[in-house]
Amino acid sequence: MIVLGVSGATRLHAADDAAAASTFVSLSFEGACDERNNRLWLRNSHTFKTIVTRVRWRAAGGKDLSEEFYPGPNTTREIGCAAEAGIVSAEFAAF
Repeated sequence: MIVLGVSGATRLHAADDAAAASTFVSLSFEGACDERNNRLWLRNSHTFKTIVTRVRWRAAGGKDLSEEFYPGPNTTREIGCAAEAGIVSAEFAAF
């Protein structure tokens, strides 16, 4: 029974970490690529942790894309051009 209690606590802690990680990453559109798409940026505002972030985006008239990014602490990086986008998942990197 003790093992189950520890195992359950580990799962809850992992869920809390994922929820906490998502509060530090954000997407923004800054600048135009063309009349239907804007430049898509991913920001990690955490001061010392890398956050593994899965992003889904789609350019106008294009297909859905999904990719995993590893933005370092206090960084902003351009992903590409998109008409819509969203963060699918975020968790602190294990390295």
